Amino acid sequence: MKSIQGGFGAIGRRLSSLRPKVDRRVLLEVVVLVMVVVIAVLFRVIKLRWGPYMDAFDPLFQYRVTEYIVENGYGAWFTWHDTMSWYPMGRDIAHSSYPGIPFSAAFVYQLVTAMGFKVTVYNVCLYFPVLMGAITCIVTYFLAKDLGGSSAGLFAAFFMAISEAFLARTSFGFFDTENIGILGMVLTTLFFFRSTEAEKPVTRRLAYAVAAGLSLGYIFASWGAARYVVGLLTLFILASLIINIYESRHLVSYGVTMGFSFLIAALVPKLGINYLRSVENMTVFLLIVLLIVYELASQRMEKQKAYILIGGLILVLVISVLGLQLFGIIEPLTGKFLRVLNPRLATESPLYASVAEHHRAVWTDFYGKFGLTFALGMFGCYFALKNLSDRNLFSVAYFATAVYFAAGMSRLSLILSAPASVMAAYGLKELVKPFIGLSSRREEGRGRRRRPLFGVSREMAIVFSVFLFFAVLPTVWGAAESSLRPTSLASSGVSAMLGGSYPQDWLQALSWMRDNTPEDAIVVSWWDYGYWIEAMANRTTLADGATKNTKQIQKLGRIMMLNQSGSLPLLEEYGADYIVVFYTFNPNTQAEWPFGDNVKWSWMVQIPELNITDYIDETGQPTETFEESTLNRLMTLRPASAFKLVFASQYNFVLVYKIDYEAVQT
Repeated sequence: MKSIQGGFGAIGRRLSSLRPKVDRRVLLEVVVLVMVVVIAVLFRVIKLRWGPYMDAFDPLFQYRVTEYIVENGYGAWFTWHDTMSWYPMGRDIAHSSYPGIPFSAAFVYQLVTAMGFKVTVYNVCLYFPVLMGAITCIVTYFLAKDLGGSSAGLFAAFFMAISEAFLARTSFGFFDTENIGILGMVLTTLFFFRSTEAEKPVTRRLAYAVAAGLSLGYIFASWGAARYVVGLLTLFILASLIINIYESRHLVSYGVTMGFSFLIAALVPKLGINYLRSVENMTVFLLIVLLIVYELASQRMEKQKAYILIGGLILVLVISVLGLQLFGIIEPLTGKFLRVLNPRLATESPLYASVAEHHRAVWTDFYGKFGLTFALGMFGCYFALKNLSDRNLFSVAYFATAVYFAAGMSRLSLILSAPASVMAAYGLKELVKPFIGLSSRREEGRGRRRRPLFGVSREMAIVFSVFLFFAVLPTVWGAAESSLRPTSLASSGVSAMLGGSYPQDWLQALSWMRDNTPEDAIVVSWWDYGYWIEAMANRTTLADGATKNTKQIQKLGRIMMLNQSGSLPLLEEYGADYIVVFYTFNPNTQAEWPFGDNVKWSWMVQIPELNITDYIDETGQPTETFEESTLNRLMTLRPASAFKLVFASQYNFVLVYKIDYEAVQT
């Protein structure tokens, strides 16, 4: 019997030895990270309660493109000339948009359907931002973990999950380029960090550099803000030279990363090979050449002379870039990219200034969107500079440049979400060191008494923990409030509830246009609503949300703001069949709400360079010219003879008029 028991005991010991040993700390990290991802997903899908609708305007365009790719194949995208937008010239999709987001969503759709799930392209597009948001939180965990350890990684993932700036662009229905853009930025940073680690084998560093290049290439194929990442990497290399932490491994990582990303950029039709002549890209080429010169020369120089060489090379770089721009070899920054660098230029273009997200941010924006994370990010920068390394230097540069650009354009608060989360987590980790660094031992003689060896008292630790809890609450609350808001299409662009629900006026109007107008009908509206009309009503428009043709938008402004005798010839020039206006007001008090054309009309005057004083007098009151404008008469249901009301939404917010050219002639 004893021998049998011994045999079973030996078998048990052998089986227990085969059981995989799980590190409890690793298991706890995984559990916490999963909880953070669940929070990120929940915050992003709450909008579904208001219905399965896209958010903003651009996501509808991306959905149309994705659907076209699924139906016609990836290759068809490169030759698609869309005739439903920007009538009559249409739109060359491949040369006016990026393939990253629709190609990715089409791939996800095909993958999911191949697995046997029955889904629609529309549903995949609705949930795609949620997927990208969750993945970005996970990647942010690894990025911050490399910087400050596991605790920093978990905090960073949590801050990213509740970041209102990031949440707004990765919520249910916000299917747009930023979904991929921020993920690509975090991936590029993570892989570039790892490609510069001296302790890693050369082959592994090269593999990470290639991965960084592919990640940056993914941004090039998805979002124009790839320029920012190129500039950030270049700034880091220059800064590492100046403060003397540059090494040969940085040149290898930088060169490989840029090489692979530029190869992808050259293959994107919207960019092409000529894009490599832009100022930031040519700076990369020149810098790589100068770094090679430095590598060859510095080996034979004394340290002091090497410093002089660095200064000379940077001076040569600056002079070369400026000189090549003067000779037209390098293409300078223009348009919105130049305005981001110099926000003062934003007022020079009424079309640019008319977009709310292009306006400068104010302090309340920073506090509202980032809360405690912004302050903690400042602490993180302090600690990073105090313990300077190439990784810490890059992190500080990432945070500082993102703050600058976010201050210059409110939309760019999005790019601050990742560095703010990472640096806040790093700063928090450093701040709590005295509180988590407590240790104790028993006093001799009394046995049960303990005294602290280092750190602060437990009472102070509790006070600090309570402070952190309440300090983070406004950020969590802000994220929750943002999550509870409906998508713009679900609320018809009106952020006010009527009768216990949000108005459905735009959904009603789009449905009516789809079912009651000819398939070849041409619908005129202000350019904001073009994507909605094309995707949801399936009707041709004169302009969509891309603002690609300023002259046509100027004509739209004239159509709206001239009287019938002035606007009708312009409408007839396009053969327009219907005109749509969006007028928002409180149905109970008749007071105007600032959501529709009733607040956008001033831009309809300024963009076509009409005289604003003709429409509003010195006291701020509308003039007779405004009262008789086509837009005002249509909004106030006083149409001129050529316009016949054919549809009015539930609250009269959206009005559709049929254009009758013969009525004027008779």
